[in-house]
Amino acid sequence: MKKKCLFFDIDGTLVDEQTHQIPQSTIEALRAARRSGSVVFINTGRPYSHVSAMIKALDFDGYCCGCGTEILIQGKPLYRHQTPQPVCQQIKEKADACGIDLFGENTPTCYVSLGHVENGFVKSMEILRSEGFNNIVPWVDHQSEFVKFCIAYDQHSDLEAFKLFLNEMKFEFIDRFDGFAEIVPQACSKATAIDVVREKYNVDLHDCYVFGDSTNDLPMLKHVPHSVLMGNGTPSLKPIVEKVTARIDQDGIAKALKEYGLIG
Repeated sequence: MKKKCLFFDIDGTLVDEQTHQIPQSTIEALRAARRSGSVVFINTGRPYSHVSAMIKALDFDGYCCGCGTEILIQGKPLYRHQTPQPVCQQIKEKADACGIDLFGENTPTCYVSLGHVENGFVKSMEILRSEGFNNIVPWVDHQSEFVKFCIAYDQHSDLEAFKLFLNEMKFEFIDRFDGFAEIVPQACSKATAIDVVREKYNVDLHDCYVFGDSTNDLPMLKHVPHSVLMGNGTPSLKPIVEKVTARIDQDGIAKALKEYGLIG
């Protein structure tokens, strides 16, 4: 039997964003998939430094983090796309000029720049710290760096000028919701991460399965034929996936894996 590679987003796919827990049916399904011989990976927008102990306790074969900028297999680094520090500083200066706050994601430290947008990343930092992550420090000019970053903006921000700058610097703008976006190097995505893993395991694209719920999952959902959107996912993604499963709190992961014959 050909080896299968399974890739899972975290927030809204494995972890219920209301309860902040992983459904027991999902835990059992993931374990069953590994017992059946599948290679099981996280594929998240989070940096590895913000992957929780709750997720790591499930013994994934590896982690594709930061929208493809960090990849680890069996705890060992396989790939990393580090944005050079001078470029990070240039981005910070442009963000300041455009009235935009930044959250630079890295391992082991993340950097936050506040002051332009009311509340900015305050809520995000509160959530991360409630999850036990205390590696967020204020942005320090000429020292901070990241593999990807997020922005907070409002009606006073010059978002269009910043988008134009990002395009010139070869970064991708991923709109998440009003006032918040993820920014990723154009060379990286959740799709490129899958290809790095496939090459490592010598697995065909048709033997890969991806599970996601939101717009930063779009590259992998479009890239892999066997693509699954959670029932609680972004409605606009439904036309581009192979399957829409049940909601996360209605055993969506377990049901999809059974329907594909990946677990009994």
